[in-house]
Amino acid sequence: MAQEGGFLDKAQKLIDGITGNHTKERWEEQYAKGEWAWLRRIDELGHHSVLAGYFHYLKPGGSILDIGCGEGLLQERLNGYEKYVGVDLGEAIKIAAAKAVSENDSKTKFAVGDMNTYTPEQMFDAMVFNESIYYLDDITKSLRQYDKFLNKNGVMLISVHQRDKHQKIWDAIEQVYTPIDECVVINKLGTGWTCKALMRPAEAPQVAGNEK
Repeated sequence: MAQEGGFLDKAQKLIDGITGNHTKERWEEQYAKGEWAWLRRIDELGHHSVLAGYFHYLKPGGSILDIGCGEGLLQERLNGYEKYVGVDLGEAIKIAAAKAVSENDSKTKFAVGDMNTYTPEQMFDAMVFNESIYYLDDITKSLRQYDKFLNKNGVMLISVHQRDKHQKIWDAIEQVYTPIDECVVINKLGTGWTCKALMRPAEAPQVAGNEK
């Protein structure tokens, strides 16, 4: 029964984020209690690794903005980048920032900010929404705003929990960007994620065609 309860609790957290019930205050309360520690388990590793692989393949040594970065789990799987900036709310981002400072890492920065209102301070080669795009109030509108800070031939890397009803999320995303590759990651528990690398429609065919 404990195992079933853990699954249901996890499912509720995902539902909260997707439906907008996951307020900043509730998230911080759950985080302080350690209720999000499962994000570091091996069964969560796959979709992080796919997004990191996309970045290393498409933009090696480039700059990357991680929107809704949490503790910086994706950043831990990246290397050789020019600049990494992670943005999120609450206690998790403070922990990530403290770690970057302690390691004297000038290429890595974490900032407290709401993804719905955050304005980047520089241009980036890649942007990531790793299980965080649910928190945007208006996905298409927000992506168009972030697109102003994406370099020419830049890439958008996105992971979304695999459910039929999430097709509307991809529909909103693909009003702005065109997928150049995608894959589905399913762990041993049967949990799945769709991961996509996307580009602006005018840039995607040429760049994707040159990478054969």
